[in-house]
Amino acid sequence: MRAELRESLEFLYDDAVVGDAPRLAMTLDVARGGIAAAHVLLNGLTPGKTLRCHVTGAAGQWFRLLDVPVEANTGLDGFTERDGVANPFVARRAPFRVFDAMQPLTGAVGGHAASEPLEIDSPIMALRLHVPIAPDAPAGAFTCTLAIDAGGEPAHLTLTVRVHAVSIPPVGAGSFPYTNWFSLRLMAERHDLEPWGEAHWRMIARYAALMVHGRQNIFWVPQGDVFAMRDGHPVLNRERLRRLVQVFTDAGMHYIEGGHFGGRTTDDWHSPTFSIALTRSLATSAEGNADLAGIAQQLMEEIEGNGWGGRWLQHVADEPIDSNAADYRIFTGMVRKYMPGLPIVDATMYEGLVGSVNIWCPQAQEYQRHQEFFTAQRAVGDTVWFYTCCFPGGPWLNRLLDMELLRPALFGWAAARFRLHGFLHWGLNHYRPGQDPFQQSVVGHGGETKLPAGDTHIVYPGADGPWSSVRLEAQREGVEDYELLRRLDPARAQALIEPVLRGFDDYTKDAAAFRAARRALLEAASVG
Repeated sequence: MRAELRESLEFLYDDAVVGDAPRLAMTLDVARGGIAAAHVLLNGLTPGKTLRCHVTGAAGQWFRLLDVPVEANTGLDGFTERDGVANPFVARRAPFRVFDAMQPLTGAVGGHAASEPLEIDSPIMALRLHVPIAPDAPAGAFTCTLAIDAGGEPAHLTLTVRVHAVSIPPVGAGSFPYTNWFSLRLMAERHDLEPWGEAHWRMIARYAALMVHGRQNIFWVPQGDVFAMRDGHPVLNRERLRRLVQVFTDAGMHYIEGGHFGGRTTDDWHSPTFSIALTRSLATSAEGNADLAGIAQQLMEEIEGNGWGGRWLQHVADEPIDSNAADYRIFTGMVRKYMPGLPIVDATMYEGLVGSVNIWCPQAQEYQRHQEFFTAQRAVGDTVWFYTCCFPGGPWLNRLLDMELLRPALFGWAAARFRLHGFLHWGLNHYRPGQDPFQQSVVGHGGETKLPAGDTHIVYPGADGPWSSVRLEAQREGVEDYELLRRLDPARAQALIEPVLRGFDDYTKDAAAFRAARRALLEAASVG
C-alpha cells in the first residue's frame, strides 16, 4: 500500500496515483468554528482485506469518498456539450469517474477518531478526514497523526492545524443567505420511508442538519407539500406547515422561502402567461385571482399567527423572461395585494421587471454582464443574490462535477467582491426518476437536452441518511470565508480577494494560491 495526503479543495479521480515523493505532512489554516479537512489517497490496496483508519491528537470524523460517473461534459454555455462544440474549460474530458460522495465512517470519540473496519474493494481508495475546531478553541497550532492500516500494511501521515484567533459566526438570521431547493418526497422515497410518517420526519431533520452544516439558512416550503385539493379548492395542512417550520428552525435555519404560486401555462418556455400551480387556473383571470386569494389568505393567517413575517420570503413564478414579463408584473401585484409586506424573490435577470421583485436573483454570468443595472437596483433598495444551475458552463463559476473543485469554494469570495447578498440553487436532492446518483450524473431534461453532471444534487441518499459531497463542503468553506471578508474594511477585503478572483470567469485554479489568500484573510480577520 502507498498513501499520501491530498488537497481537499482538489477533486480526486478513480485513476489517481500516489506520487513518487508522496506528501506525508500537511499544514492547514482554519478559523475557530471551522473544519480542517484533508484527503488521503491510497494505492496498491488488496481487495478483500480490511482497512482501518485512526487519528490521534484531535477529535474528528473519517469519511470514505465514493466515485461517481461523469458521462458527458458541461457545454460551453450550459447543459451538456453540443455536437461539434467542445468546452475547453472543463477540468477533465468525459467520460471519467470522480470522488464526490462522502460516506461517514465514524464520529468523534474523545480525543481521537477511529474508523470502523472497512472492507477493501478496489486497489485505489480515497478517504477524507474532518477535524472540527471549537468556537472557543485557543489560537495556535496542534498536530494530528493519521494512521492507516490496510490488511497489516501501515502508513502514517501528519496533519498540522493552525487555529487563528477569529470565529466563524453560526448559521442563522445574520449569516449569508443561502438556499438549496430540496424534495421532501424524495427524502422519503430514496430511503424507503412512508411519506409523512414519523421516520420520514426524522429523515427530514437529518437533511436539515446537513444543510445547516453546509451553512444553508433558508428553507423552502413548496405549496404542493402543504396544500391538498378539497372540493376543487386548495386547503392548507396547517399542522404540517408548522411542523416543517419547527424542524428546520430547530436545525438552525432562519428564513422561510414560500414556494412558487404558479408556473408557465404551457410547456413552452416562452409561454406568455402563468397559471396557478395548485389549480392550473390562469393566474391573472378572475378564477386565478380567487384561487390565489384563497391560498394566500391561509398562508397569511399562519405567517401572522406564528410571527413568521420577518422571516418569510415569497416566490411568485420561476425564471420569468421577456415573453411573459407583462403577465408576471400583474401576477406579482396580485401576490403583493394578498401578502402585503413580504419580500418577493425569484430567479430572474430580465431588466424589464424593475419594481416587480424585492430580491433579484440572476445567474452568475448575467449578473456580471449587467452589473451596472443590478447596482442601480440596489441603489433603490432592492437586494441582489445570484444563482447557478445547468448554466453557466464554460469558464464560469459553478459547482458541477467536471469543473475544478475550487469553483464552488470561490462562490463566497465572488459574493463578497460584488456585494451579492445571497445564493440559490435548485438541486439539493432532485434526483430524476430512475436516476441512481451514485451511478448516473447526467440526466435528460426533455428532448435531446441533458442536465450536466451534478446539477440535480449536491447530497447523496446514503444508507441511513443524507451523505455530504466534497462539492457541498467546498462551497461551505467559501461561504465561511465570506463571513470573514465582510468583517473587514471593504478596501482591505477587495485587496485580499484580487489575487484569487477578479470575476465569475476570472479566478485562480491553483489551490496553493487560494490557501495563501485564505491564510492572509484569517490573519487580517484575527486582528480586526
